[in-house]
Amino acid sequence: GNMNKRSIGILVAIFVVSVGIMSGCESYKEKLYEVPDLTEYKTEYVGDAPNVVNIVEHQNYPNGYQYESIEIQSEKEPYELTVFLKADMAASKLEDELQVNADMTFELIGNLGILSYKDSDSQEIIASYER
Repeated sequence: GNMNKRSIGILVAIFVVSVGIMSGCESYKEKLYEVPDLTEYKTEYVGDAPNVVNIVEHQNYPNGYQYESIEIQSEKEPYELTVFLKADMAASKLEDELQVNADMTFELIGNLGILSYKDSDSQEIIASYER
């Protein structure tokens, strides 16, 4: 009967660890929503470069991503914003990870139609969103 007790103990340990990891992700998402408050930079126009830079520069990006620069296309609709991110090897190229950032950005820039995140080194699109 000894064998059984032990494997149950291991299962419980695994369960506790995975729950810990999951709640870790939760607090990360919450943190994104709480800080920072960027409403002071809210603008109607994607062509308003100083505010747009402040909006994307002051966001918290998922682990492994760092804001580098932007490119604005405000000649014709849909107006586009490309955010170049420096992605280190650890960056978990997951599109939905940037959803929080995209939501925040669309909320703060009135006429933004398309938002793309690109890897500043490879120029590859990490994720792209439409309003």
